Amino acid sequence: MLVGIALVRNEEDLVETTIRHHLAQGLDRILIADNDSTDATARLLEKLATSDRRILWSRTGNSGFHQAEAVTELAQAALKLGASWILPFDADEFWCAPGGLAHALRSRAEDAVSVPVVNFIQRREQTERQPRGVLQAVYRSDASFGDFRRARLGVEAGEFSYVEAPYQRKYIVRAVAGLQIGPGNHTLKGVGHKRSRRSPFLCLHLPLRAKDVFREKAAQAARLEAAGLPAWHGWQSHRFAKAVREGWVDTEWAANSQRDGMLDAARGKVKLTFDTRLRDMLASCVA
Repeated sequence: MLVGIALVRNEEDLVETTIRHHLAQGLDRILIADNDSTDATARLLEKLATSDRRILWSRTGNSGFHQAEAVTELAQAALKLGASWILPFDADEFWCAPGGLAHALRSRAEDAVSVPVVNFIQRREQTERQPRGVLQAVYRSDASFGDFRRARLGVEAGEFSYVEAPYQRKYIVRAVAGLQIGPGNHTLKGVGHKRSRRSPFLCLHLPLRAKDVFREKAAQAARLEAAGLPAWHGWQSHRFAKAVREGWVDTEWAANSQRDGMLDAARGKVKLTFDTRLRDMLASCVA
């Protein structure tokens, strides 16, 4: 049984699309925890769970930002439900494989599968989050900027924009007792060492789906700081909080959104690759 797990906060424009998509990919159950949303996310989750028994949702309460611990608790709950595989995902991630995720996992013998993340880039005009806004993201970067551990330094130096930056891979993992999922769902502990980087799986990601996301990211940075987490944890949110605080959101949005297939990056105009995979995949899932 393949069980998806997610921790969400203020995702009213996207959470229903994300859940519909992953159920269509063959997930047997989805366990989703709302982390003290102030928008309609919780009401949407209640509606979805009422209409589809495959969806279970809960509240974490106002417990601060302890993402790794909360997701690990969800993984333990998935194991109790009988999960054989666990997929940790975020609301702005859309995992896929030919024939569906469940089908592609049937012949896998690994303990965990490492999956590349492909960042899609929103149009410049998408200033507000809307359910159908995800369908406007039809560009991505083809450039390769090396190791993900250079992402923060490269962005801060103006070598590349955040949406171009190398991104740490994520995992689909076997459900085992003692499984621990690390920050951002990028690392694992307590699982066997048989891992593969070669697979048909992809994680299509829309990290900045509208200009108004910057203010949400700034609020997230404050919550990270209040939780006592180091500055490198969620460095993107801290950068976007600085943009809001210092008044350069327009410049940052121009560097991370496309107009006429181009980024207006710190290093100049950057041509992007037209790619409709995300739009095509989600067209039937958008509420």
